Amino acid sequence: MIALFGLLALVLERLLPYERAWLDGPDWNLDFTYYLVNYLIKVTAYFGILWVTSLVAFPKWFPTRWPFWGQVLLALTLIDFFLFFVHWQSHRYRWLWKLHAVHDSSERLYFLNGEKRHALHQVLEGLPGIGVCLLVGTPPPVIAAALALLAINMMMQHTNLDYRAGWLKKLFCVAELHRWHHRADYADAQVNYGAWLTVWDRLFGTAYDAPAMNNAQLLGPVGITEERSFPTSYLGQLLYPFRRVRVPGPKATPDPTP
Repeated sequence: MIALFGLLALVLERLLPYERAWLDGPDWNLDFTYYLVNYLIKVTAYFGILWVTSLVAFPKWFPTRWPFWGQVLLALTLIDFFLFFVHWQSHRYRWLWKLHAVHDSSERLYFLNGEKRHALHQVLEGLPGIGVCLLVGTPPPVIAAALALLAINMMMQHTNLDYRAGWLKKLFCVAELHRWHHRADYADAQVNYGAWLTVWDRLFGTAYDAPAMNNAQLLGPVGITEERSFPTSYLGQLLYPFRRVRVPGPKATPDPTP
């Protein structure tokens, strides 16, 4: 299912691109490598969930009597909050930022780089929400379905597709909103951290919406402009957070403003 959505996104981007300059680039192999590695991490995590639930009797607090789709949406909402929170904090603490900078270093946005994440940051983002789901007794198939929906949403959130979400962007973190977060100007991009729902950004005062988001020229370049030597290989980016380099981002202590 995820592969079919990826193919559909690829075709739609060619037919109706938001920014034609983003249609092609030298980063396809890199981003595809990230996709494969991080997909493997998710598959491994799922088998880990099955193993843990076979050994530990977790509380039965999760509403398993709900329809399956309702259970999936609830699990996704729990996971989504922690994704938002870790993402937000990754822009406030330097040690987290250097891991997350790998994702924000992309100089074009398209469906495949939605999964471009440092392996360690992938674990740090996903573990809290999945852990809470386990602690309240969420069935493993429900968690798997929630993660599948999230993977599709990450494709659409980063897609190079020129569309308008209308009132849906009041609820969901669509590409119109998320592109601004990827602006190359670090100071101006500290908004719209959500992965699925916009409610967390609204609650914590980090939501931003403006007509300029629909104009590629006003959006400007994406990536990390100030970092001129960002590695372009997977291994180089895997080691990047541990290099002694000056990279734009948060100070060692959190900034009191969003």
